[in-house]
Amino acid sequence: MANKKRRKAKDALSFSADYRSGSSRPVASDDPAVSRETVQERERLQDRDDIELDDFLPEGETLPDDDMLSKWRDESAAAAQKATDRTSRPRGKRRYGVLLGSVVLLLALVGVVSLAGMIGTQIYSSVTDDSALRAYDEQLACVVMQDPEPFDSPETADPLFVQNAALWKSILEKRSEWTGYDDAGLAVIPLGVVAASAREIFGSDFTLSPLAPTEETFYTYDSADNTYHVSVFSNDSAMTPYVEKSRTENGMTVLTVGYVLPTDPYRTDASESAPTPSKTMEYVMRTDEETGEPVLYAVREPA
Repeated sequence: MANKKRRKAKDALSFSADYRSGSSRPVASDDPAVSRETVQERERLQDRDDIELDDFLPEGETLPDDDMLSKWRDESAAAAQKATDRTSRPRGKRRYGVLLGSVVLLLALVGVVSLAGMIGTQIYSSVTDDSALRAYDEQLACVVMQDPEPFDSPETADPLFVQNAALWKSILEKRSEWTGYDDAGLAVIPLGVVAASAREIFGSDFTLSPLAPTEETFYTYDSADNTYHVSVFSNDSAMTPYVEKSRTENGMTVLTVGYVLPTDPYRTDASESAPTPSKTMEYVMRTDEETGEPVLYAVREPA
């Protein structure tokens, strides 16, 4: 009996679309034969469909409004489009990027190698640089050409050697300070010029004592007007210095000085890198307190 009532209720139901709520719901028929049980079942189903989604959220939370949902959809679509663009990028551009990166790395490597080469060259130059020693060669030229006997201080050096060294310095470096030539064609060099040269060699506190040579030599001294009359000639036949090394001793600089003969290939052939000295002496240099320049203090045999 109950099954017949259900079939009658089912047949009595008709459906229509309720476009106002955005969904389709069964509309009850006006047939009074529909059982109360069927009506209650229909109402229960309708109440279930009407349950709000907010009921499933934690207390105090609500679903986002339409604007937020739209924004989320737009952002999701943009992210999807960006991923699509990346995957659809032409492979040729990727290859170009790899090639460009390789070139940059290669140039960087070349730069590092070049920098290392420059540093190596500078280190080598600093180790092999002998310009300071060659400067001593020029300073001591007028001394070595006299081949002096050893001495412990300028005051104990042979006075004639001191005068000769000062004269040669005046000849080689102070031509503009000569006062001219005498009737015999000899260069006239004032005592003051020679005394200044002696101070440059031995120090600012050194005083030259002029002497008339006892033997015939390349100059004479005129005590009447305090001038030297000098026969000027080439120094090519004299020995020249070649400073081999230096060291510090008791606050002074000790130079190992080689004496180079005029016939040494080093003096005649520019391709020769170093001479073969005929002998070696040690020259002790001190710093002039007045000028701050190195000056000769002593000459001695090598230890």
